[in-house]
Amino acid sequence: MLIRIAIEEDLSVLSAQFDLYRQSLGQLPAPDDSKDFIQSRLQENDSVIFIAQLESEILGFIQLYPSFSSRLLKPLWYFDDIFVVESQRNKGIATALIHKAKELADETNVLAVRREHLDEDGFLMIDNDDSKSVFESFSRAAVI
Repeated sequence: MLIRIAIEEDLSVLSAQFDLYRQSLGQLPAPDDSKDFIQSRLQENDSVIFIAQLESEILGFIQLYPSFSSRLLKPLWYFDDIFVVESQRNKGIATALIHKAKELADETNVLAVRREHLDEDGFLMIDNDDSKSVFESFSRAAVI
């Protein structure tokens, strides 16, 4: 399995998966809006989307957004979006995507966090030793 940065050629499959991800979070299907949203992210380069790929099949994605923390006085990468296609769940793909996000954070000397709206301090740090626990706040239907 290869984990790489998404490119324009991935738009069709990636936007369909993004729409499924949104539906798993209770949103109505919006394939055109999902495509426009992902296309804008790819063109404007205002997020990083890693995809997991096996041969020519895209198995899932994680989307990271650059930001800053005034409280922590540091730049950070945060993510709210991670998805693995249903037929490929429970195979370690989501964990591999999280590890890739952590790798990017380490390479850029930036914190990697999961924005958590209900958590006490607002962030869950991504930890190499316990990345699977990060998933507990996600919809199990979308991640595992």
